[in-house]
Amino acid sequence: MPSVSVVIPTKNGEKTIGGALKSIFQQQAPEKPEVIIIDSGSQDQTLTIAKQYPVRIITIPPHDFNHGATRNQGIRNAGGEIVLLITQDAEPVNHNWLRSMMKKFSDPQVAGVYCRQIPRDDADVITRRRLNEWLTGRKEHSVNKIENRSHYEALPPMEKYLFCNFDNVCSAIRKTVWEKMPFEKTSFAEDIGWSKKVLEAGYAIVYEPKAAVYHSHNRSIWYEYQRTCVCHQRLYQLFGLRTIPSFKNACQATLKNIAFESSYVWQKEKNIFSRCSLLLKLPLLSLFSVFGQYLGARRQQSSYK
Repeated sequence: MPSVSVVIPTKNGEKTIGGALKSIFQQQAPEKPEVIIIDSGSQDQTLTIAKQYPVRIITIPPHDFNHGATRNQGIRNAGGEIVLLITQDAEPVNHNWLRSMMKKFSDPQVAGVYCRQIPRDDADVITRRRLNEWLTGRKEHSVNKIENRSHYEALPPMEKYLFCNFDNVCSAIRKTVWEKMPFEKTSFAEDIGWSKKVLEAGYAIVYEPKAAVYHSHNRSIWYEYQRTCVCHQRLYQLFGLRTIPSFKNACQATLKNIAFESSYVWQKEKNIFSRCSLLLKLPLLSLFSVFGQYLGARRQQSSYK
């Protein structure tokens, strides 16, 4: 196996960083990976927990954190030929996670590998359904490489986005490729932007479901709205994608989502308290989710005028 480094951006991750590090250092591999923590101002026990393991810690001011630039800094300090990027709240599910990711780099055309995400036990039924139905919930292995450039260029925005998908919740990249094409300095979707760039340069991106992490969030509705807005601004910038093209579409999609997800919760959530809580939350969640998509893309489109 080539040499391996693991880079983990952290901030106030005391609840999850211990489980992530424990699993990383229990991996069945010829040698233990180099692990680099790049912390942007933790004020809890994150670094105290991290120091219980043989890790290298780099600290940066909170205002310097950037999804692309901070990961670039971590990779720049990494000695491995392959660098794994994982978030502080993603925990490898077994001891073969690292080996499963690394095997794919036997093909010199592979620039990056990303893995499956499995919802944590505390995820509600809506979060669980959404994660399992997304690209990072698939159980089927895939390799994406542009074989026909004119066919790729002719893809509709959504198909091109799905083709270029990549996820730094848990990924691995070939450092020699990164040296030519580092992550863009951006506040969101540095992973998909990088994947698009390396695919267009002729490399391959692999999805490997045999490598998996536990990862999910129980976020507030307002946080989800802000995140969705930023996400769809970036997707419009990268692919010209507008999932909700008009105000009328947004209203229709909101009502459709409320009806579908309410029915789903009623059928799938067996706990009465959780069911009622979700049913009360769903109208606002659907509204903010749909309008986050609509307004995010619209905002980015307006910036070009």
